[in-house]
Amino acid sequence: MDEYLKFLGRQQELNLEKKKTEIRIQGLIKNLRDALDPLTLTAELKTDAIAEWAIELTVAKDRYMEILDGLKQIKEILGK
Repeated sequence: MDEYLKFLGRQQELNLEKKKTEIRIQGLIKNLRDALDPLTLTAELKTDAIAEWAIELTVAKDRYMEILDGLKQIKEILGK
């Protein structure tokens, strides 16, 4: 029973982290879309911010995939 509860707790933690990561990814995508507006003049592009957001998006997406993997493993362990 202890182990079952431990996995249920970990599942809840991962679900919370998943939601936070989804929100972060959506925010980064919005930032990138706004910054890459086709009507923006080349000289006005915020290239440093765009590069930073792109890297952050890659890291967040990788973490999101790790979270999904962890949730899948817990689901298999719990048999749900």
